[in-house]
Amino acid sequence: MIEAEPYELGMAYYFRRSVLLSCLVTRQVKFLQPQKLAFKNSNPQFSLSRSYINSTFHSSPPNTLSEESTLSSNLNKNLGKIGTGFAKRLPTAIFANLVVAGVVCLVSVDLLYAGYRNRRNERLLNETVEKGTRPEVDISDDELVPRPKIVERLAKIFQPYKNQSFYHVVCGEHGTGKTTLTRIASNEVGQVKDKGIQGGMGVIYVDIPANFNELGEAFGKAINFAFEEQISFTGQWMRKILGEINDKSKISEWERAMRAFKRASAVYKAKHGKPPVIVYDNVSRLVHNNPEILDILQDDAKDNADDRKYIAVFVSSEGSVPRRMESRSAWSRAKKPVMEIGDLSKEESMKYLTEKREINVVDAKKIYELVGGRIVDLKTVADDFLAKQPFEVIKQSILGEVEKKFNNAQLLRKQLHHEVGKKAIRALLDSKELGFTTFMEFFDNYEEAGKVLETNIFAYHPEKNTVTFQSQSIECYIREKADIFIK
Repeated sequence: MIEAEPYELGMAYYFRRSVLLSCLVTRQVKFLQPQKLAFKNSNPQFSLSRSYINSTFHSSPPNTLSEESTLSSNLNKNLGKIGTGFAKRLPTAIFANLVVAGVVCLVSVDLLYAGYRNRRNERLLNETVEKGTRPEVDISDDELVPRPKIVERLAKIFQPYKNQSFYHVVCGEHGTGKTTLTRIASNEVGQVKDKGIQGGMGVIYVDIPANFNELGEAFGKAINFAFEEQISFTGQWMRKILGEINDKSKISEWERAMRAFKRASAVYKAKHGKPPVIVYDNVSRLVHNNPEILDILQDDAKDNADDRKYIAVFVSSEGSVPRRMESRSAWSRAKKPVMEIGDLSKEESMKYLTEKREINVVDAKKIYELVGGRIVDLKTVADDFLAKQPFEVIKQSILGEVEKKFNNAQLLRKQLHHEVGKKAIRALLDSKELGFTTFMEFFDNYEEAGKVLETNIFAYHPEKNTVTFQSQSIECYIREKADIFIK
C-alpha cells in the first residue's frame, strides 16, 4: 500500500474538519428549520420533535462542538471503510498481475525448452541415420559360417544409387542364417578399413518384434527417436484439458517413427546425394496377424522408391510374405528376381562340422544326410552329438518333430490332404522341385494348396517361382515312411 506525504495528510485533515464539516452542518440546519415552523401548531404527539428541534438550535457552543465531533467521527469511519476496501483490493490486483506475469514467463520458458529439446531430438535422429544402426551380431566366430558371396550381394543392395526407384525383398526358410548375414552386411557396407571409414552409414535396421505392440518401440530404437515431437508441458497440459485437437494420440508410435525417419532421409540424401536404406527383418511376423501393416509398409516402400527418398529392404522367413506382396500393385516397384538365401552347400556344411565343431568325417556325413545344410539344424544336432547323445536318439527326435508338421498339415493316412499330398510328394521325389503352378494343380483349389504350403512341409522359392521340400529332414522322414507316402 502506497503511503501519503505528511503535507497531503494535513490538507486532507483540514478539509475534513473545516470545509466538509461546515457544509454538512449548514445543510442539516437548512433541512431542519422548515420542520420547526411546521410543528408549532401540530398535535401533542409531536412535542418530542419540538423539544429535539429546540434543543438543536438553542444549544450552547460546547454542544455544537460535540455535534461537530460526532459528525467528524462518522466521517472518519466512512473514509476509513473506503480506505480499507481500497487497501484490500490493491494487494489482490497486484497478485493477479503477478500471476499473469508468472504464467506468461512460464509458458515462454516452456516453449523455449520445448524448442531446444525438439531440435536436439532432430539432431540425434539425423546423426543416427548418418551413422546407421549397426546391429549387433550375436554369434561367436567359432560358430559363424562365413558366406562372403551372400554378404557381398546384400552389401550391394544396401548401397543404392542416387535415382534408384525400386525396393528389395530378401527371403529364405527359417534357420538359413538370413538375420545374421543381414546384420553383418549392414555393418560392413561402405567400410574401408585401410582409411578408417566405418561401415553401415545410411542403413537403418529394424527387427520386427513378435509382439506387435512393441513395433513402435522397435522403430524408435532403430532410429534413436524419442517420440517427443511436442515436448512442451504447456501443450501437454492443454491437450489433457481440451482434448487432442490434431488427433496426435491416434497416430501409432511406429507411424510417428516412420515420419521422423522420412525427415531424416531428406537430410541424408541432401548431404550424400543418395537415399538411405531401411531394412525390415522378420516381416513374416506381420503376415498372419497384422497383414495390413505389411501392406502399408509395402505401399510406403513403393511410394518412396518412386520419389527416391529412401529404399526399403524386406527380409522374410516365409514364402507367404512374397506371395502376398506379389499379389498387390505395389509389387511393380520390387526388384526382380527376389534374392533368396538358401541352405549351406554340402561342402560348406561338412567344413563347418569337421573344422569348427571338430566332428569326424563319417559322423559329419550322417548328420548332413539327416538335416542337410540348414545351419540352425546343423548347430542343434552338433551340440547334441558333442554332448554324447547317440546319433539314433538324435535322429528319432528330429523325425518325431517332422511328423508333428505332417499331422498339422493333414497329410498323414486318413487325413484330409493325404491323397493329394502323396501325388505332390512323389513328383518332388522324382524331380527335386516343381513349378509353382504345377504344384498348385495337384490340389482341388488354390486356397487348399495355399494352406498346405504354409505348414512348412513344402517351401516356395520366389526367386525361381518353384516349390521344393522345406528341408532335408522332411525328405528324410518321407523316405523313412515310404509305406505311407511312396507305395
